[in-house]
Amino acid sequence: MRVSTKVSMSPTATFSRRGYLSVVRILACVSALLTTANISITATAQPTAPSLTIGAILPLTGSSATFGTACKRGISEGFESLSPEDRTRMKVVFEDDGMVNARSVTAAQKLINVDKVDAFLTWSSGTALAVGSLSEGRRIPQLAVASDPAVARGHRFSFNYWPIPETETRTLYEYLKARGKKRVSMVAQESSFTLAMRDAFVEHAKRDGEMTIVGDEVISSDATDLRSTLLRLKTRGESDALIVAFWPGQLALVVKQARAIGITTPLFGYETFEDKPTFDATDGLLAGAIYSMGADPRPDFLDTFTKKYPGESYYTASHCYDIIRLYADATRERKDGVSIARFLGELESYPTVSGVISSTGDNRFTLPTTLKTLDSNGHPRAVTR
Repeated sequence: MRVSTKVSMSPTATFSRRGYLSVVRILACVSALLTTANISITATAQPTAPSLTIGAILPLTGSSATFGTACKRGISEGFESLSPEDRTRMKVVFEDDGMVNARSVTAAQKLINVDKVDAFLTWSSGTALAVGSLSEGRRIPQLAVASDPAVARGHRFSFNYWPIPETETRTLYEYLKARGKKRVSMVAQESSFTLAMRDAFVEHAKRDGEMTIVGDEVISSDATDLRSTLLRLKTRGESDALIVAFWPGQLALVVKQARAIGITTPLFGYETFEDKPTFDATDGLLAGAIYSMGADPRPDFLDTFTKKYPGESYYTASHCYDIIRLYADATRERKDGVSIARFLGELESYPTVSGVISSTGDNRFTLPTTLKTLDSNGHPRAVTR
């Protein structure tokens, strides 16, 4: 509001007391109007953040239930870490898919049509790929704790939130190379995650040219008698390392059957080695095995989590914690899929409990990795590189 006050008077003009008071009253009214206008603008400058419903599809039953439970606990911790205002406007609806793709799709459809979710949190590459078409079609963002680059490739609303296979396998490859390993055998389960890890490791070996892949076998995910495949691998010749890429359940089978037919090569692999029920099922045969995975979370998170859940797995817990906080920050003003995807795609040096992350420009993130081994009780321990 602009107020122009012009008073004309001759050099000899004088104000009466009544005239003077009138001018004072006018100026006071103008000042009050300006003050009121300013207060009104300030009051509307900070809009209320929108409500947000997140649908979490996790393996809470089945062979990977240990990991799904760790993720669920991470989600709960992430939710509790939010401000009171964010806890009031946000909610998480959980669905168990047991890592069965048909159940993943059913869960996603229920979350969309009944719960009216604004965003997905999914666990495993298989689940993320199964949900991907629904996520893209409905423009509902999906942050997936998943490795397979196909989850994000060519998509606008689906994101991988786990170390990319190229990074995780490089960590293992460089460790093997530094210890003089020249001949490597590989056996992998036929699944999106394990094949993504296998393919990335093979690419490192091809580019570097200093390591030979002696044998490379893929086993159907429903096979239980693996001996014929393992015998074929054995006949390919001696190797310095056996890389085993399997999900829990079948992982115990391949380890036990390999040892039973006389394969004594040291075992290497990836994060699924950390499943305690699998370790127990191998009767300790995984003790001393070395594997690469996402780096441990920030010490304060790890201390709080392990005290609250002593002896329980924290695998992916920090990543699931991060996702809740990412969605909170992404929806301060708007919650439409385009706005959330833009926020995620533009992240740079963003601090999380899993590390400082940046978007890679292809719906993935720069998350750190580490090497671990299992002690005689199946407890993970850091490996010094």
